[in-house]
Amino acid sequence: MKFFISCFLLLSSFAALAQQRMSSAELSYLYDQEHEFLVRHQVAAKGNQYKVYFNFMLNNGNVRISDYTLSYDIRSSYIDEKKLGGGVRIDTSQVIDIAFRQYTYELEFEKEENDQLLVIDIYNGVKDEHFYLDVPLVASDIKPTPFLIFEQDKEIPFFSRYINRNHPVRLVNPFGESLNYEITGVENNLGIALPPFDETNINEPAISPLDTLISTTEGEVFEFYNEGFFTIKASNYPDLEYKILVSDKFFPYFGEYSEMVKPLIFVSTNDEYKQLRNSDNTREAFEEFVNNTISSNERVAKDFIKFYYRRLRKSARLFSEDRAGWKTDRGMVYQVFGNPLQVFRNEKTELWVYPSEEGGRIRFIFDILYEDGITKYKLIRGNRYKESWMRAVSQWRTGRIIE
Repeated sequence: MKFFISCFLLLSSFAALAQQRMSSAELSYLYDQEHEFLVRHQVAAKGNQYKVYFNFMLNNGNVRISDYTLSYDIRSSYIDEKKLGGGVRIDTSQVIDIAFRQYTYELEFEKEENDQLLVIDIYNGVKDEHFYLDVPLVASDIKPTPFLIFEQDKEIPFFSRYINRNHPVRLVNPFGESLNYEITGVENNLGIALPPFDETNINEPAISPLDTLISTTEGEVFEFYNEGFFTIKASNYPDLEYKILVSDKFFPYFGEYSEMVKPLIFVSTNDEYKQLRNSDNTREAFEEFVNNTISSNERVAKDFIKFYYRRLRKSARLFSEDRAGWKTDRGMVYQVFGNPLQVFRNEKTELWVYPSEEGGRIRFIFDILYEDGITKYKLIRGNRYKESWMRAVSQWRTGRIIE
């Protein structure tokens, strides 16, 4: 019942809202890694002083930076309309770094009492097409920190949703105050999302603190030597936390077959998966599964490996939270169904829409929650998804790639 009520309210609100309202904007481009451009952002705040770092990467040889006009405005909510003449043009004076076909901008402003959301309007003048990026300024009780992880040799933030072990970085307070930092971590032992029709409540493993404590100073280059989920605090701001997932040196690639078989949980039966995980020779078990279950045709088998594991890498970049992207609810849906046809979002929910082979649409709704100091997306599960899920899994298992 919760799903149908939420779905009705969400869709009704989308239909009623004006185009300039953020919740009516179509956001599927954010999850399309082949889109004409890719965007990332980081937010730092000291009191009401905000700095938003916006990374804009041209991802298609047919587009140029001159094709785009960038601007932003600040709103009180997702249903708040853009104020007439309220947009601020983003220009070259705000560019703080240029790399190959990518530009990083620093947007600086003072947040007023009711300001909750920054909306960046990316306008392709050649195509006369607008794209919108929503950047929450406050998320429940989670407030931005005045410091961010920065690149080792550039004055720009580290934009990735995870960091590889032994990758050198720095902690920087862009507001000029020199800080001392302490970093603690917990083991990255969290589970894998269940299929969308499985409403079983599974308890996560107990939190296992890592026997490590990193102390570092403002701008000092350091590395994470352990994998895990880390919390960074500054001495002057004990109530504010920055969280980051630290993975192995190969992630989002797989350095061992024992790790490579884990994502096959989405396209294998329980017995097949147990055999894969318990095998004394996981490489042999992996190859047998692909050749015997997917296809004995070498080309088809290679295509499965290519496309299935490429999507896992995309999930890492898009959905990593306190665990690898493919283990999350959004990563699980994305892994099996691919890029959503449409995406809509408001303060509390995110809606993904896919076409159905039987006509109509398949809709996944994710509750947006704020837990453990981060934003999480929890799928509203239900038995209604079982047939669509089984059909999609069957396609993967017969070598038909869902793109």
